[in-house]
Amino acid sequence: MKEKKFLGKIRQDPFEALAKGPKEVMASLWQEYLQEILNATQKSGRFRLVRQQIEDKAGFPEIYREWNQMDLEARAAAWKRLMGAAKDVLWAGWETCVRCGECCELSSPTLLAPDLALFQQEVLTWNEVYTLRPGEKVTDREGKPSTLAAERLKIREVPGSSQCWFYLAANRSCRIYDHRPEQCRRQQCWSEEAEAPAPGELLTREALLAGVPEVWELVQAHQERCSLGRVRQALQGLETDAEAAGEALFDALHFDHYLRGMLQEEWELSPAAIDFILGRPLTRFLQDHGINATLTPEGTFRLTPRCE
Repeated sequence: MKEKKFLGKIRQDPFEALAKGPKEVMASLWQEYLQEILNATQKSGRFRLVRQQIEDKAGFPEIYREWNQMDLEARAAAWKRLMGAAKDVLWAGWETCVRCGECCELSSPTLLAPDLALFQQEVLTWNEVYTLRPGEKVTDREGKPSTLAAERLKIREVPGSSQCWFYLAANRSCRIYDHRPEQCRRQQCWSEEAEAPAPGELLTREALLAGVPEVWELVQAHQERCSLGRVRQALQGLETDAEAAGEALFDALHFDHYLRGMLQEEWELSPAAIDFILGRPLTRFLQDHGINATLTPEGTFRLTPRCE
């Protein structure tokens, strides 16, 4: 195996600044050094965690506190200790997950074909996963919007956030880390961003429900009457043929509402499990398109523009 090179040039000649400068100058040079060798922004969770490991190992707080009283020889030894600690920490595991939790707080993973085993092992259940159907509006981690062309199964998020359901922010831990999904395993924040999974790699409801035909039949019936493409077409048709478009739209809304109620009341499934089987409610889809669909006491839906 080829030996790794440890690089980390900062300024052309920092030695005079280290020899004569106060502790603030040393800290500035140290920060520049770390940014170059870690190749990460100071705000990233990975940078903060690895920096803490390095500085704990080298005793940085003590070095900083005593820097102004150190002679030239002591400063050289302290700086060498800092660089040695950085080298040791990075060589020990830079190209591995340091469990900083940053990716876990940004979003939950999309499930891929190998994750079928997590259901078979009962690491995951229907209650921890929801379905995004083709036609859903989504945003990536950079906030760029897009419309899904293929179905996605995702781990649920903590309500009111983008944080993965299994991530415990208080102690930066994952409740299923040893059995984490495939996309989490592929994540390499220390390197170039991994390519998006190909459509054929995605885990689907059909694969998960292959052994439960009665549920899969309901999924197919729901998709036939409540596909997001059909709903979008009805929304577009409201201006040209309001009666026909409205009929199609209300048929989809009522069937979606009826089926969810039946699964909850007769099959005793949780709302979370229903969001996996049928995807998110059509009312949520309409909200994303600027429309509130409210069920009246008479049992019909009323559509009104959504006020942001």
